[in-house]
Amino acid sequence: MSTDDLTAFIGLRGVCAFAIMLGHQTDMFIQSPVKGQPVLIGLEYLQAVSLFFLLSGIPLTRLYSTTGKVETWAGSRKFWWKRFARLAPMYYITLALNVGICFLIMVNIDFTSLMESTVGCAFMLQAWFPSLINVGGVLWQIAVFMYGYLLFPFVSLRFQRWGVGALMCCLCLLYLLSLGLLACSMVFFPSDQWAGTMFVWHVHCLARILQVVCGMIVGEVIERWRVAPNCHHKRWAWTTDFLSFILLLTALQAPLVQLYFEPDVRSEVSIVLEALLLPVHLLWLAGFVLSFVPRESETIVRTESWTCTVLSWGPLVALGDISLVIYCLHLVVFFLYNSFVAFLTTGDPRLVPGFDAWVLRVLVPWYHMPLQWVLVVGFSLGVSRGVEAPLRRWLSGDRKGKREGGGGEIQREEIPGRPSGVHPLNAFMTRERERAAPLEEPLIQRRDEGSEQGNKKV
Repeated sequence: MSTDDLTAFIGLRGVCAFAIMLGHQTDMFIQSPVKGQPVLIGLEYLQAVSLFFLLSGIPLTRLYSTTGKVETWAGSRKFWWKRFARLAPMYYITLALNVGICFLIMVNIDFTSLMESTVGCAFMLQAWFPSLINVGGVLWQIAVFMYGYLLFPFVSLRFQRWGVGALMCCLCLLYLLSLGLLACSMVFFPSDQWAGTMFVWHVHCLARILQVVCGMIVGEVIERWRVAPNCHHKRWAWTTDFLSFILLLTALQAPLVQLYFEPDVRSEVSIVLEALLLPVHLLWLAGFVLSFVPRESETIVRTESWTCTVLSWGPLVALGDISLVIYCLHLVVFFLYNSFVAFLTTGDPRLVPGFDAWVLRVLVPWYHMPLQWVLVVGFSLGVSRGVEAPLRRWLSGDRKGKREGGGGEIQREEIPGRPSGVHPLNAFMTRERERAAPLEEPLIQRRDEGSEQGNKKV
């Protein structure tokens, strides 16, 4: 198991990607033997969407803000290009595959809607205009990440100048603003074919960018608290494990609500929980880092939290390394699988009438689910190694093929001026002490000279 205090975030990204895949699978593609969602994992999948956005801000603070990489325009431009190189290949590959899927599964294609949605998604406008989301599918989340990365260098410099109290007040204001946006979506937007009245809040960039900024603020607070001498790591570990249990209980509501009500009611309840549980999610993620106990005599970092221990498990970390590809391609694999089954059973691979109705006419039995999981993970692994990683390295200018770990957002980058394995914040503080050393030496010399003169007088 890796001892990096960000490793649990990588494993959590893998869990969230699998939870979203599982939620879409049970909602759209599987003929469930019961009315409720038949399979449960640790996180109800709409909450996993929120965790993705919160996760994106915390590691960015560690890797770029505390190291001073985005304090100049040159550093900011390099950061933006590396983020674009990380997300753009899978974004546009998935968009092209989605366009091809539309021709395969639809009976009647509205070419006007197809072109509008394709062009809008190509410029990442579906995050602002949800009506353009048809062809893009899950890519709206990648578009929100792009806007969050565009904002990061500006807000990170501001947050560095604020105290912890000011950052906490900003978090409270953003939380209230998020709840206000949810209330506005309930009042001003009617129901549509996707979900209830709150679907606009769920996918809109304005609501989600607030969560990205909240993650950045929490990352800034974490970097100050984790080096404090009075940080109670064991208490944070207990808090993290207790909140894990609470979040597991909130996951139970999804199949129970769907068992007694309609699926739209379950979606609306889950979206409300997304907004209400924002402080709980932030506190839970902060405990991942603050529960780690550094050993002064060793380079190994030890954790007391069972949550971090589980999420740092090797298979989950490996799943987190390809979480971006799994998230982008799982719908493509599911549509192809159901279309193939429809062709074998009915002779027609088409599944839906058009953009206005996304209820598939052919659903596969529930025991096909493990096979679909294997296909999604295997296909994602092949695309990640054979297509996505080479394109990312080519765009970012990494001709040597150095691996970027962390599933996309958490990258173990080598920082000039420090050996491999040294913590970025420790390296930053070391450089600051080295800069201050030439200024301190004359003061020490003057104090020594003054003491010698005093001894001579005596």
